[in-house]
Amino acid sequence: MKIIAHRGASGYAPENTRVSILKGLELGCDGFEVDVQLAGSGEVVVFHDFTLERTTSGKGFLRDINLYDLKKLDLGSWFSEEFKGEKIMTLEELLKIVPENKILNIEIKVRHDEMNKIEGKVVEILKRAGRVEGDVIISSFNHRIIKEINKLEPKLKTGLLLTAGFMDIENYIKLNNLKIYSLHFYGEFTGRKMVEKMNEMGIKTYIWTVNSVEEAKILKDFGVTGIITNFPDKFRDLREV
Repeated sequence: MKIIAHRGASGYAPENTRVSILKGLELGCDGFEVDVQLAGSGEVVVFHDFTLERTTSGKGFLRDINLYDLKKLDLGSWFSEEFKGEKIMTLEELLKIVPENKILNIEIKVRHDEMNKIEGKVVEILKRAGRVEGDVIISSFNHRIIKEINKLEPKLKTGLLLTAGFMDIENYIKLNNLKIYSLHFYGEFTGRKMVEKMNEMGIKTYIWTVNSVEEAKILKDFGVTGIITNFPDKFRDLREV
């Protein structure tokens, strides 16, 4: 079972920052899950919330702020004074510190009222970095984006993000003509039959956000591909050798 660091090792360092990625590497994780969206000036940046208040020294919607001003914000003090001065990363900056032999799950985040073509920008950045055919997985709750990624670059792996409410995921994938490498599902709603069906279909299963060893043991018994966790070091004994 693969151990994926959720927004980096976000239990130990501010999420989606350079230091959280480096901490995940230090703790020996198998890969990372991060979030990306567009800055007001059009760059792809690594950030989870649509607004700035929770994790930065700024205010307002990220999509309204240009990269120059975003780079002025403190992305670390909210977590601990130890991380004061951490800055928002661009996707290009992230790719420079995540080794190619690590899984990189990039979740594309868009608001329902946005049609901003972020997926095309993400694909171009990955092409320039030579990361299209490696261990990069593009996921999103917006399944239109997954279909668009499939069209733009069929070599890229895509992951379907779901919480609950799908009784027949197999038919949903087929009816929507989705080319899926992996299913990314919420831990509390993950059942053995669903995991077994995905395994039969050759679809990987990554379950989020798992911070309990007991829950992880159950999921491993189900046969999941990996768990996404804030504390990657807690699950070393469950990793496949």
